[in-house]
Amino acid sequence: MPSALTGLSMRHRLLLTLALSLVLVAASALLGLWQTQRLADTAESLYAERLVPLSLLREMARDLGPQGLGGVLNPVAGLRTQGSDRDAQRLADGLRRQWQAYLGTRLDTTEEALAQRLQPQLDTLLQAVPSASQASPEQVRALNQQRLAVMRQIDDLAGFQLSQAQLDTERTREATGEAAQLGVLLVSITALLSGLMIWTIWHRYDEERRAGDDGRERLHRMYQALSRTNQLIVQREAVLELGPTSELTLFDGLCRICVETGHARVATVVLHEGGSYVRAATAGDIERWMPGAPPRWTHDSSFGQSSMSTRAILSGTHQISNRPLQDPSVGGPGAPVIPPGVEALAAFPLRRNGQVVGALSIRADEQDFFDDTVTRLFDEITNDLSFALDNLTRERERAQALLHAREASEELRNLIQAMPIHMVLTRLPDGAVLVINDAMCRRYGISHDEVIGRRLMDLGVGMLPAYRKRYYELLKDHKDVVGFPVQASTRDGRVLSSYVYARRVRYHGQDCMIGCSVDMDGSTTIPEALDIVTKEIRKAEAGSEQSPGESVHADPQS
Repeated sequence: MPSALTGLSMRHRLLLTLALSLVLVAASALLGLWQTQRLADTAESLYAERLVPLSLLREMARDLGPQGLGGVLNPVAGLRTQGSDRDAQRLADGLRRQWQAYLGTRLDTTEEALAQRLQPQLDTLLQAVPSASQASPEQVRALNQQRLAVMRQIDDLAGFQLSQAQLDTERTREATGEAAQLGVLLVSITALLSGLMIWTIWHRYDEERRAGDDGRERLHRMYQALSRTNQLIVQREAVLELGPTSELTLFDGLCRICVETGHARVATVVLHEGGSYVRAATAGDIERWMPGAPPRWTHDSSFGQSSMSTRAILSGTHQISNRPLQDPSVGGPGAPVIPPGVEALAAFPLRRNGQVVGALSIRADEQDFFDDTVTRLFDEITNDLSFALDNLTRERERAQALLHAREASEELRNLIQAMPIHMVLTRLPDGAVLVINDAMCRRYGISHDEVIGRRLMDLGVGMLPAYRKRYYELLKDHKDVVGFPVQASTRDGRVLSSYVYARRVRYHGQDCMIGCSVDMDGSTTIPEALDIVTKEIRKAEAGSEQSPGESVHADPQS
């Protein structure tokens, strides 16, 4: 019955109980009505079949007694008159009518036998009564004897009617008692069934309530596990832990979360290393719940053949056994013993850069634990961890690229600083200074710190406006500017004449210009210096392209 009520709401269950109770009450009422009808029929039968015949017999006994026919046939009364004959005839006719009415009632076998025995005697008596006035006293005495005999037989019939009436009354009483017992029984059954129905509904409601509480508790633990897993990932990313133990920290934390949130008796992370499988992280009493499980195994070993982690890694899909004791693929020859208390097993693959690198193995204490909801939860947890592993790989690559880029940028600054000619690296198109050597600073009378990130013209030094305009026009049309004669002003107001050499380059993803100048009577080795510096810039640019999202310009020395 509980299973039949599973799909019904509490309201419908109560309505069903009420309907059943009403049906049983109606059945009790119908039974009572039927028993009442039976009692009425019995009473009517008792009246028609016992009381009416008994009344007729008593009337006949009265008419045959001293006040009736006995007074007419009294031999001591003297001579009879015509009036006495008429009374005798009237009494005889009345007795015939009463006897016929009695015979018209329902007679059983005994009554019929008594009536048949009485019939000839009564007929003889009633035929002799009208002519009794001419009879002798001896004949009258004989008629009286015959009358008394008839009265005795009528008394026998009346006694029989009384005994039968008593029997019928007893039967009626028994039937009434049985009807009352049946009514009480039916009412008791109604109360019992109603109580059973109410108990069943309440029991089912209590089971569903407890199941709902368990479901909510399980759902809470699921979200708690998912939330703690995401917190674990975010915390690792927040501290930028990129060392070789970062993966183990994630694996240990994941196993601990699975056990602490009640999803597993024991949780392990298995990694695929070459041709073997290694248990890299565990949580829970592994000696108790995984007795005989080796820390490392191969696919060809007996443990590897039955290991769900191995199958999850090879197939790339989760592997589940909700009843491992009945699963031959888990408990095959050579497989470790599954101890009591472990009722469900599962393994979920872990990926890195799209490749399966390991699996999360779970041993639960409940049969059919891994339903669709729990399975989706663990799929989501392992997908989040796989995403974290991908991020860890990208962060390590980015950190390595940034390190190379910083080293290349430092080499570039050192190289530009070491050049004996005036040299500067500026950003296009705004002309902000990125790198400048001391020779250029001394030439214009400025300091290194004040010029980085600003334009030379903002400090009142550099090319005169007419030369600067022409210079940028040449850079716009040509990649290189070679030996362009210009005049430039210094901070102390001097005007210097020099040749300018420049080349457009890409530096950390930006359009830049490396430029140098020499007095008109100075060195002529500037093109070779530009080639050397350009090679270093390209080297630094290659490093920056491998580290998107971060720039070395955050360094104040750049």
